[in-house]
Amino acid sequence: MRPSHETRDFRLTDSRWTAHIVQSFVHGANAAIAHLQFEAVLASAGSHGSKQAGRPFVVTDPNPPIAYRDLYLLIETLAITPFRTLTLQPAMVILLSHVLEAYIFFRLTSPVLGAILPPLSGDIKHLRPALLSICTHLVASNELVGLPVSSGGLGYTGVLTTLEGMTQEVVEWNQIHRAASGKEVSYRSSVALADDIQKATARSTNHEGKSHVFLN
Repeated sequence: MRPSHETRDFRLTDSRWTAHIVQSFVHGANAAIAHLQFEAVLASAGSHGSKQAGRPFVVTDPNPPIAYRDLYLLIETLAITPFRTLTLQPAMVILLSHVLEAYIFFRLTSPVLGAILPPLSGDIKHLRPALLSICTHLVASNELVGLPVSSGGLGYTGVLTTLEGMTQEVVEWNQIHRAASGKEVSYRSSVALADDIQKATARSTNHEGKSHVFLN
């Protein structure tokens, strides 16, 4: 995330229900290395008959998968701004997601309810059961991509661990807040950015449709 005029104060308590979840991550630098190694193999003579041709590879950081609580502890320890995580019970979040999806469904399918019930706004509208499918244990392995080229791999070895990459993010965060000299720094989340793009697209589509009718 980068500084923006849209406010979300990360110095407040942040609610999470995934502290126990274990997942593999990949740093952009590690992914870039794997891409370059793959390109080198495919650019070599006779690559069309190589074991790597047409084969997908899974790439992850060169460390065992970490739990989200490890990230939270890193932020709490290294960030110069106060940060505290409020742990929620996953069952409560799952039940709430089904209630919200039912609310949205009935509001969209019933003209009466649609006229009475207000639309959901803010981050809560994104809490759906499908979202929780990615909040599960996901573990990747570099076993195949790390094999030598002669054995069908790419010879991949990552250069940054997940916690090292996250530490870089916290260092940048600290630099931004020090430069702000005590002033509040606002951020735009990726979800908020996606909402803005969706709204801009809808406005553009409506405008083009009206222009089309006018021209006809």
